[in-house]
Amino acid sequence: MKKIKILASILLSLVSFSSLALNLNDLQGDSKTTYSSPRGVQEVCVVPKKWPGGMYKKEDPAKETTLCSYDFHRNVGICPKYTSTNPAILLLEPTAQYPKEVIDASQCNYKAMDLNNEAKFKQSISCSYTPAILAYYHVSRALGGGGQVPVNVIRTMDIRIHEDLANKAVNHLRDSKDLIKTIWEQFARTHQNPQNYPLLYDSTQTQVYGALIDNIKKEEQYIEVSGTGSYDRRYERFMQQKPFLRLTDAQSVSQSVGTSDFTKVAQIVLQMKDVSDMVILDRILSQQDRIGNIHFKLFWYFVEPGSNTFSRKKSDAKIENGKIIVPPAESQIMAGKQAVLLKEMILKDNDCGVIKTNMMKEVGALEKVRHLSYSTYRHLLRFAQDLNSSAAKDFFKAELLFSENDFAGIFKNTQEVRNILVTKCQQGQLHFDVDLEDYVPGAKPPARSCL
Repeated sequence: MKKIKILASILLSLVSFSSLALNLNDLQGDSKTTYSSPRGVQEVCVVPKKWPGGMYKKEDPAKETTLCSYDFHRNVGICPKYTSTNPAILLLEPTAQYPKEVIDASQCNYKAMDLNNEAKFKQSISCSYTPAILAYYHVSRALGGGGQVPVNVIRTMDIRIHEDLANKAVNHLRDSKDLIKTIWEQFARTHQNPQNYPLLYDSTQTQVYGALIDNIKKEEQYIEVSGTGSYDRRYERFMQQKPFLRLTDAQSVSQSVGTSDFTKVAQIVLQMKDVSDMVILDRILSQQDRIGNIHFKLFWYFVEPGSNTFSRKKSDAKIENGKIIVPPAESQIMAGKQAVLLKEMILKDNDCGVIKTNMMKEVGALEKVRHLSYSTYRHLLRFAQDLNSSAAKDFFKAELLFSENDFAGIFKNTQEVRNILVTKCQQGQLHFDVDLEDYVPGAKPPARSCL
């Protein structure tokens, strides 16, 4: 069933109108870097402008700069991705043993070569849609930063270079029965008639365009949230897992858990915030394929002595046979603190959105939510208001490559989300109790209003 649905998505992604072809001269963003391919094609990397008022992370600009420092032809290895269902080009960090020339000439078994995959270059094919990838980054920041969505930028590649990589993938997968083989074959054929595929190629038909995404490393599957089982019932299964069911509880977190102690409620509270933020983000951006694509990394959260605040610090702990193994030195550092090691959700796979089936809407997930971050709620109200301006539409079209219909869809979805949550708040059916700072000893949550 999943294969049939994705094949249908391939056809949908490849059918469009020539008037939609992207003019690279229209791309300006915050910055624009140009690279020359071996045959003289001027590739570009564009850092889109930031959403006004968005909660961008301190490290976001540096990561954008790093992404646009990658020169496909000089300082990074490039290989086709052979797994999953969405074709992509992997950007691999060269080493003394495996310089760029060796990587590019290899069969691209980068894991056997122990190479770091620094970024992925993805296009609008299969279930993937470039504007969805771009939008997840900026909309997540507009809503307060939930989901730890990876940084991305707009990038192009010489069509002939990409064709060589597509053919390399087709040859490598020639005996495979996996769906990715079919999709790479389809992609390879499009290079012969680029004028027919404006969602893949620019208006000069000399370059492939898409999103270049920072690759998060050493993440773990968040099975506790997704559950396991059939693909067709994945969303219904997700709504039967404890993390989502906690969001539907009429009791407050303190009542249901039986305590407000920071170290005892922190994981439950953070998980509830992560899941509710995800439901909102996916409902706004019409995500079709979230469940099964939810990850986490481990971070220490600890109360700062003598203050009403907490800090977070990345952990080097590993998961082995389902158990968390913390380095002894790390345990010693945290032993004297009011600290707890938490799973922090990461939404790294966001391709299948905007023009796809809105699965969170289909299953009515948001309507069942009764716990929410007040910070997320306030950001949502502002975002919903700001979308009414012509400047907002211009931002989504110029910076995130949205069409008129794309913007109309996100506008409608956002207003629906806003109205659902405001109504629940006004009816007393919404607890704003999943902000961790409210559980720090001595914290005094401010008064909260629905509007």
